[in-house]
Amino acid sequence: MKLSEENKMSLLVSIHQMIEENANYIANDIESNKINRLINYPPNGGLTESEKEEVSKLSGNPVLKSALRKILASNTSDVFFGFLNILDGTSDPTVEYGEWGEVMLVDFDEENEMDSMLHEDFFGTYWDWKEKRKNTSWKLDLLDE
Repeated sequence: MKLSEENKMSLLVSIHQMIEENANYIANDIESNKINRLINYPPNGGLTESEKEEVSKLSGNPVLKSALRKILASNTSDVFFGFLNILDGTSDPTVEYGEWGEVMLVDFDEENEMDSMLHEDFFGTYWDWKEKRKNTSWKLDLLDE
């Protein structure tokens, strides 16, 4: 069984909706100087005091808000596009945990009951990524801060 056209369209259009809503949400928080809510990734992420101070300088600028919204949306769409390429089998993961076998999205079937959920494992696997990452000149988390 494959993914139905209705489920495919619902998924893809919902991704676009989430990209727009999240970019707007973050831009609004920056504009209104609510920077304490900006970071939820990685699990122990956040802004240092000096980063908070600099971000607060961005508040109250509608042109900057528009630019940030576009930058955030573009970045998020690039991530989703790469993820969808991996799902489609047109690219492979760059970080390997054994041999990669292609996967596919399919419509739910009672016989194929899921025993784990990707969203439940997502934040916890940040530490696996951190262990394997190549760029160590900067970091996202607040360890050692």
